[in-house]
Parts: sequence; structure tokens; C-alpha cells
Amino acid sequence: MFSTIIGSGARMPALRSIPWRKAVPAGRTVWVRLWWGLVLGGLLCGFLWPVPAAAVEVEDLYVVTLPVTGQGEAERQQALRQAFAEVLVRVSGDPEAPQVALLQEALRRPLGYVQQYVYRPPPPPAPALPGKESNSAFSGEFSSEAGSESGGEVGAGVAEGGQAAQAAPPQFRYSLRVSFDPEAVSGLLTEAGVPVWGRARPAILLWLAVEQGGQRLLVGGEQGKAWQERLRREARRRGLRLLFPLLDLEDQAAVRFADVWGDFAGAIQRASRRYQSTTVLVGRLYARWDGIWEGRWSLYEFGKEEDSTRLPLSWALRDPSPSVLLAAGVDGTADRLARRYAQLLDLKAANAVTLRVEGVRTLAQYARVLRYLQSLDPVERLRVLAVEEAAVVFEAGITGTRRSLQQTIAFGGTLAPLAERRLPFERPPVQEPPWPASGTKTARVQPSTAFPDESGNVSGIASGIASGNASGSEEGGAGVAPPGLEAELHYRLLP
Repeated sequence: MFSTIIGSGARMPALRSIPWRKAVPAGRTVWVRLWWGLVLGGLLCGFLWPVPAAAVEVEDLYVVTLPVTGQGEAERQQALRQAFAEVLVRVSGDPEAPQVALLQEALRRPLGYVQQYVYRPPPPPAPALPGKESNSAFSGEFSSEAGSESGGEVGAGVAEGGQAAQAAPPQFRYSLRVSFDPEAVSGLLTEAGVPVWGRARPAILLWLAVEQGGQRLLVGGEQGKAWQERLRREARRRGLRLLFPLLDLEDQAAVRFADVWGDFAGAIQRASRRYQSTTVLVGRLYARWDGIWEGRWSLYEFGKEEDSTRLPLSWALRDPSPSVLLAAGVDGTADRLARRYAQLLDLKAANAVTLRVEGVRTLAQYARVLRYLQSLDPVERLRVLAVEEAAVVFEAGITGTRRSLQQTIAFGGTLAPLAERRLPFERPPVQEPPWPASGTKTARVQPSTAFPDESGNVSGIASGIASGNASGSEEGGAGVAPPGLEAELHYRLLP
């Protein structure tokens, strides 16, 4: 039993820990059972289809969990400052962001940006990796170039430096989970002139080859679980989502250990195509005879065609600890992606962009598109301009550039781009939708209460969309299109 403490500082009654389980609606029970049947069937047959991974929306981007020794005021303030600094780096993508003068001032009073903090049981210990004095990185787990495996865990029971792994650091009796206000954090970064990297980020497929003492390992599937967990922890620290290959028969036929070790882009791209991830990180770790580890990382952005691949960004380092090399691989990836995708927002000069979304025929589809657009970091305002039989036209007030909005939408997996359309000089009268139009977005955490109920009558809604409402809008009647609305972004709603 642990005491829960909220941001206001008030202590709540002690709560008993209750196992969490996601509720499944009754109508979905059959589909859930069918899905698990397909999964188990695939495992029995020896294969499992990979999940499309072009982009993901990073969850808990503004949440940090840190181990603490107690619930005292001094330690809590120190932990809040540390968590706040981590969030500033994670959201900006810039490891130097906490050094900006305005952000240093904010770090002295982190509680003003906290939504909630909670004490929980201590976190599990990090999985052990081989250290300088360890004899083997694999502890019975060995992989030849063909990708064979013999089970076991990497470095099981051995911590860095060759010391025996402990169940948990004895000094940490709790973990402090801190949730920060997304609006306040992004607003602070914008005020400080620091770019903001939103929740929509590319999913990164990682091919990692490890060699120590003549033993070779490709990390993925059931191989190298300790390496995978360490890398996932580092990725959470920087707000990245890492994916590992299945290393099943299809992967073994497409790529060998030598291909990853030699950083052969052609073979790696062909093996990565099944995972539908265009951002691929390739790593090579090697333990020298003197116990020093050497690491080399290459970050690719593969195009649809093999000859459209960007030249990789590469970096290398050496250190006695392999954990340092793993952190450097994740940090280097986050730094390079942030320089490309993070945007410097301007809250005072919002631009207006028109978006046309095809394939919206039902109330549920309208609600899905509206929720998605309102969740995008660049979108500050959103209103409906027109409703057609199978399309809705929105006007979005954005902070940042038109290109930044397009990049953010491309990561989401909800809308697929179509060719841009030129708007006529005279805009036709606006048809108001048969549902409540959205107002100004006030928070990204929760959708507006004006959203319709998705459980409505689908057939009646579809006919309502087709007929529309003849009454015009005060803001959107015929007339001259304002600046910035001459060309609309054209998208199609994905299933």
C-alpha cells in the first residue's frame, strides 16, 4: 500500500494496489477472441505477420518515472526538477534545451508545470548486460550468421563490471511518476525559442549485431532480450519507439549477421520492407580483448525505391560499458531526427490551412477525423468549412509551417495524402454539418465535449451528411478566399 500524492501537495488516503486490466466492450468480445485465435494460430504455424510501423503516436511523452528513496519534500523537489529536465529534452529533441536561460528559470519551479505526481512501488531493476570483466555476452545464447538460436539470456545474473545482479537497488523504496501539462510545456519551449517535436514520430526499426569473444548475436525476436529491454528504456527516455525484427525464417532468409555487421544497405532495406518502417537504425557492438566495447551506428531513411535511400548518418564511440554505447545509439538517433522534424512554433502568428478529407460518410468517421486533427500539436484552431456527400473540408489554424503540418499528419496513419487542389476564387456557400461543429481547441489531452456519440444511427447519419443543412455560416459564405487558403491539403481517411 502506497500513499498517492497529487500536484497540489495534498496527501490522499493510502490506496491498495489493484491490477489494471483494460476493459473490452461486450460487442468486441467476439473480435478479441478471433484476434487471439489468429495470433496463436500464427505462432503454432511458425510465423507472425509484422505490424505496419511507418509512424506512431508516442504515448506518455509528458510522463516521467524516477526511483526515489523516500517521500520527503527536498528529495521530491529534486526529482521533479530532474523529471522536468527530461521532459524538456524529450519534447524538444535537444539535449541542450535545459541550458536555455528561460528554461533554467522554469526548472527552479517545476511544480507549476506538473499536472500530477504519484508515488508507486520501486521499478524493477534494469536487465544485466555484460561488463568489462564478464567472460561472455551471451551466457549460452549464440547465433551464427544464419540466425540460429539456442535460448538463454544475454548476461543473465551479471551486472556491469562483473558484479552479481541484485533484485533491486535497496536504497530506492518508491518510484515517483510525474505527469506534466503538455500545453504548458510546449508553450514554455515556444516562448524560449526552442523547437517542439510533437507526439507523432517515426517508428524506428533496429537491426543490432553484437560480437564478443568470437560469439555473434543478432538482437530481435527471442534473442537478446536483455539488450532489447535496455534499448527500450533508453528509447522511452528520449520519446522514441523502437521495433525489433522477428528474426523468423523470413528474416533469416533475407538478411544475415554479416549483412548487419557490414552495414550493407541493400540487404537491410529488403529485410526491413516487410515491417513498413522507412526509418531504420543499424548498430554494431564489438567487445575487444581488453574489455573495451566499440560501437558504430547508422541511421537510414529508406525511400520506396532502393535507389531513393538517403545517405546514412553514422557515428561511433568506445567505452568499457555497453550500456553507454546503447544510450549513445538512442541519443544520436533522437538528436538527428529532432533536427529534421522538430518545429519552432509561433503562437502569435497562426497560419490558416484548408484540409479536405475524403471518405467521411458516417458520424463515427467524422468524430475520428475531428479527434485526430485536434490532437495534432501544430493545430491550435479547427472549424468545419463545408460538408459534402463523402468529404469534409476543415480550416485549421496552425502554429508553424504548412510543411510541418504535413509531416505530422504523415506520421499519424489516419490520413493518406492526395494531390493538392486549388480552391476557386469564389468559395461556394458553406453547408453546416448535421452535427455540432468544433470550436476553438482548449486542450489536447481530452477531446472537446462537442464531439458526437459514435454509437449513433449510422444509416441516418450517412443520409444526413449527404443532404447537409442549407443554412449558411456567418463566417464562411461566398467571397474572396483569405490569404493562405488558395490551395487546400487533400487527404483520404484510412480504414
